[in-house]
Amino acid sequence: MAQIVDMPIEFKCTTCQSVLRVDETGSGKRARCPHCKSLNLIPKTKAPVPSTPPTSQQFFIDSVSGSIYGPITKLELDQWVQEGRISGDCVVRASGEKVGKPASRYYPGLERSEVANEQVTVDIKPNPVVENPYASPPSLEKAKLPKPTGFSVTPTAVNFELIFNAATRLFLKNALILSATALVCMLPSIASSVYDFSGNEASAIPQFLFNLVQIYLSIGQTRLAIQISRGQPADFSIVFSGGDKFLPAICFTFIASIALALGFVAFIIPAILLLLYFWPSFYLLVDGHANVLDSFFMAKDICVPNILTTFLVGLASIGILLVGLVVCGIGVIPASGFVSVFWAISYLSMSGQISFE
Repeated sequence: MAQIVDMPIEFKCTTCQSVLRVDETGSGKRARCPHCKSLNLIPKTKAPVPSTPPTSQQFFIDSVSGSIYGPITKLELDQWVQEGRISGDCVVRASGEKVGKPASRYYPGLERSEVANEQVTVDIKPNPVVENPYASPPSLEKAKLPKPTGFSVTPTAVNFELIFNAATRLFLKNALILSATALVCMLPSIASSVYDFSGNEASAIPQFLFNLVQIYLSIGQTRLAIQISRGQPADFSIVFSGGDKFLPAICFTFIASIALALGFVAFIIPAILLLLYFWPSFYLLVDGHANVLDSFFMAKDICVPNILTTFLVGLASIGILLVGLVVCGIGVIPASGFVSVFWAISYLSMSGQISFE
């Protein structure tokens, strides 16, 4: 996508006639004169016209809600804009970019929700350089700013204790929805066991259907755990939102199952290594950061600096599930809910999408 170069806007304060300068992105907003403190309307400049990127370029859309869509082509991106599916606050990232730009920068017809009343701070200097053209006026300095909607992947080494403590706090805060989700995701396995012990004739078809339902629910459970780990609002309906990733998840499960089966045949150790190095693949796929094949390569990069932490998270998860089974069997439900957010926050922190600082 074409890069848009910001050019400064110079104008005079309507009260004291001081020459002010702001970044071009302040066009149409209000600026407070640092000399006389009066508010001025920044002159509007002609909107830059982005050039047409190659039709082979693919893009990702980071929505205001935190969901990530893509990859899509330029034609699909234009169509989404025409259909009103993309707002000016959405972040558009070209394939390969870690940080995107608001959609309003590439499609001037889209307006951002905060632009109308946004104020821009300016300064008076011989050669003015605005260090923070979007700073709020003094009366609004303590206001909370919205978090960025884009989530880039950067492999980051993380301490096990930090992950465990964060997962514990999140589970205690969201125990009900996480436990309910875990119970729903157990239903296909329970139904499969009941079917096997009911004396029905052996058939691979029911088991295959149970597995498909399990994959579908696993997508929703993973999404819900990721959303909770990001501190975003989450409701139970997310559990049944896996339709868009259903086919990729089936392909992923098929490849992963074959790889693990071969690993166990080869004296188990290769299977353990596969789990240690590639477990984030499913999360990357569901989270919209990669396709099936690319998810394996990205997962390896994430896990290389976190092998020991991943091993400890795995041991802790097994121990928590065993303790849950001991508690009258039903303890495995909340235990599974804890494990789901445990791995989700491990994925987000190890991929650099959240920080414990």
